Amino acid sequence: MKLDSQHSYKALKSNTEILATELEELNYGRMFWKFDFLIDNQKINNPLLECEFEGLFVDLTHFKMESENGKYIYIPKYNPVIYNIESKDFKEYKSPIEPQNNGFVRNYFFDSNLIILHERSVYKINLENGDTTNTAFEFGSVVLNNIHLLDGRFMLVYKNLKNYEDEEQEIKL
Repeated sequence: MKLDSQHSYKALKSNTEILATELEELNYGRMFWKFDFLIDNQKINNPLLECEFEGLFVDLTHFKMESENGKYIYIPKYNPVIYNIESKDFKEYKSPIEPQNNGFVRNYFFDSNLIILHERSVYKINLENGDTTNTAFEFGSVVLNNIHLLDGRFMLVYKNLKNYEDEEQEIKL
C-alpha cells in the first residue's frame, strides 16, 4: 500500500466509499490515515468520523469494507466504527486492546460477525446484537497472520516468536 497517495475503498452493494486522504503522524511515530466517508459521493460529517486523534490504520492491504449482505460497513479505526446501511446509524466500539505494537493485519465478515485481526490480538463484533469479545497475546510472543473457519471453528495462523515456527491453533471467540 503506497503511503504517498490517496486510497479509495468502495462498497459493492451500496454507494458508500472510504477515501484515505493523508497520512498523519500523531505522535512518536504513531501514524494513521485521515479519511473521508462518502455516501452518494457526499462527505458525511459525524463525530465518530473525525480524524483529529484517530484515523484509519496505516496498512489496509487486507481490509474488507463491507459485510457479505452489504448491510454493514467497517471503518478500520483503533476504535472500530460500524455503519449500518439500513438504519443509517454509526456505532463505535471501544477497543479493549492497546494499539502499541499491535498493527492491523486483516478483517473478515463471518455470518453476522466482524473479525478484526491485529498483530497480537483478535477482536470479534457481533453486528446484530453488538456483543464483543477479544483475545490478546503478550508482546513478543506471537505475530498473528490469519484466521479462518474450519468445521465451524476459528483457526488462528501465527508465527510463534519463541521458536519462529509458523503455527495454527483453534481460538474461542
